[in-house]
Amino acid sequence: MKKEMKKRALTSLLALTMGITMLAGCGNTGKPDNAGSKSEENGQEAVKGGKASSGKTITVDFWTAPEQYNLDFWTKYADKFNESNIQLDGSKVEVKVQMMPAQPSSEAGIQNAIATGTVPAVSENINRGFANTLANSEAVYDLSGEDWFQDIVAERKLDEVTKGWAINNAQYVIPLYINPITLCYNSKALKELGFSEVPKTMADFNKLLTAYSEKKDELAGSGISHFMYRGEMLNSANYWERWFDIESPYDAFSKGVPLVDGNKLTADKAALTKVFEFYGAMGDSLLTGTIDGLWKQETVPVVMGLGLPWEVSSNHAAGKTYGLDGDYVFGPTLVENESDKHYNYADSKGIVLYKNNKISEDEHKGAIEFLKYVFAGDGKETFDLDWLEATTMLPVRGDLDTNESLASYFNENPAMKDISAYVADGIPGMANEKVAEIMTALGEKAVIPFVNEVTMKNGINQKPDVSKYVDAAMEAMKTAGELE
Repeated sequence: MKKEMKKRALTSLLALTMGITMLAGCGNTGKPDNAGSKSEENGQEAVKGGKASSGKTITVDFWTAPEQYNLDFWTKYADKFNESNIQLDGSKVEVKVQMMPAQPSSEAGIQNAIATGTVPAVSENINRGFANTLANSEAVYDLSGEDWFQDIVAERKLDEVTKGWAINNAQYVIPLYINPITLCYNSKALKELGFSEVPKTMADFNKLLTAYSEKKDELAGSGISHFMYRGEMLNSANYWERWFDIESPYDAFSKGVPLVDGNKLTADKAALTKVFEFYGAMGDSLLTGTIDGLWKQETVPVVMGLGLPWEVSSNHAAGKTYGLDGDYVFGPTLVENESDKHYNYADSKGIVLYKNNKISEDEHKGAIEFLKYVFAGDGKETFDLDWLEATTMLPVRGDLDTNESLASYFNENPAMKDISAYVADGIPGMANEKVAEIMTALGEKAVIPFVNEVTMKNGINQKPDVSKYVDAAMEAMKTAGELE
C-alpha cells in the first residue's frame, strides 16, 4: 500500500512537471581552533579554516523564496560561509544562491526542476503539504536519523515543534519561519465600542458584535461601514486563502484536531460548524470587497480583520502605530472557554535537502555543512535577529519568547512581540499531496456559496442554519482529496 502511494505520488509529480516543461556527521561547525581542526561528518572529513589542498571546489546550489529580501539575506550568509573556507576532504565548499522560479508557482518550479534534473541541493520555501508531496515521491531526504539534524533541533529547542512537522513519523523539513494567523482589530473602533482589550472567547466576540450592531449607524458616520473585512472570502482560485479564514479559526474551535490527517478526513464537524456560524453571525456586515492595505487607510472601515504578520512592516512604514492606544492591535483566535488553547494556522515554511541523481554526494554533504554553519555553528549567534530584521517573519524557535538575543528587537517591535505569543499554538498545514484540491473544493463547494447565499442576505446575529454548508464542506474535502 505504501509502495503504491509512492508510485502514485511520483507519477502525478512527473505528469505535472512534464506539462510545465512542455509549456515552457555530528556536532556543530563551531569556530576554527586552528588550520587543522577536523571532524568526521557523514563519513567524510570536514575541515574548517584550513587551506584546500586539492584545488577542487564543491559548489552547493541553494534556492531562496522568490522575494528579493530572501535572496539578499541568504546571499549574506552564503558569503559568510564561503569566507570561512570549510572543506570536505581538502575540497572547499562554496554555496551559490539564487531565487527559485515562481511561475506559475514556486512549487511548480521545483517540480519542473526535479523532472529536468536541475533541482538544487537545498532550498527554503517548503510548507508541510508540499513536503509531503516531495517525500512521497522520494525527492527529499528524511533527516530524522541524522545527528547533525538532532543538533539543530536541540540548539533551536525544536523538540515540540518538529512533532507538528512529522510526515509518516519522519522529518523532512528544518522549520524556518512561522506566521501565526490570528485576528486583528481597529483600536479606535474598540475604544468607541467601549472595549479596553481584544476578544479572547466567543462570549467576548458576541459582546463586541452586539455592541457594533447597536452603534452601527453612528460608526458608519465616522467611516466604519462594516464589522469585519475579509477581501479574499470569495476567492476560490488561491486555495491557500482557506488556510487563513477557515483553517485557523477551525484549529482553535477543534482544539487542534486536524481537518485531514494523512489520507483520512478527520475534521471535527462541530468545530467546523462553529466556523461557519462565526461568519454567519456577521451577516452583511462582512466586507468582501478589495481594499489595498486595510490597516494603512486613513480611516479603517471595519472593526476587525485577519491578523497577518507580514503586514506589520508596511503598516509601520505608512505611519500606523500598534497597540490598544494606537491604530491596530492583534488578538488570538477565538475559543469557547477561557482555559482553551488558542490554536491557529501556522503559515510556516522550511528547508529541505533534495535527493536527485544530478546532485552529487559531495554537493549533498556540502549543503549539510552550510545548514550546520547557519543553525548550529558560527552563524547561529546572529541568524535569528538578522532574519527578523530582514523579513519581519518569526524564526521557528522553541524559546522565541525567552531568547535574550531577540529581547531588544521585541521591545522595539511590540506587534511582533504580541505575535510571538501565538507561535507555540501554531499548527502547520495538512500533510497531503492534494491539499490544493481539498482547499479549493472547500471554497468552491461550501464557503463561497455560504457567504453569497446566507451571510450576505442576513443581518447581524440572525443565527442562520449552517448545517447544509458544513455537510457540503465535509463532502467536498473528502471527494477532492479521495479521503477515507
